[in-house]
Amino acid sequence: MPAFLLEYKLPEDLCTSTEEEEFLLRAQNMADKIQAKASEIFFGRTVSYQIREIVHSSNMPDFHVTGWVTDNDDSYADLTLKTQAEVLAIMARLCFEDETPECWWQRVKGKWGKGRGLMKRPS
Repeated sequence: MPAFLLEYKLPEDLCTSTEEEEFLLRAQNMADKIQAKASEIFFGRTVSYQIREIVHSSNMPDFHVTGWVTDNDDSYADLTLKTQAEVLAIMARLCFEDETPECWWQRVKGKWGKGRGLMKRPS
């Protein structure tokens, strides 16, 4: 399953809660556009994502995407490169001139698993 994490640095020069809300809406919009493009590239597969603030950083860009897709049989090599290029282009279009976007999209080997909790809720 393809997935990504969008991290952002909240600009220090935001003065009001309205400016902060506008910035966060822009980050959400960016994530939505990235999700739509990645889903399109990976043949309509569901693409999960998270968005979070980079609180303590050193030399991090303003917006950073780390994405991955499970690729046990190496069938997504070309699509991963295409995804990285197209996601970076989306990010660049949605960033202001003084902001820096970065994107890292990778193929990983593994198996997804899920289950249900075993504990009973207290009465």
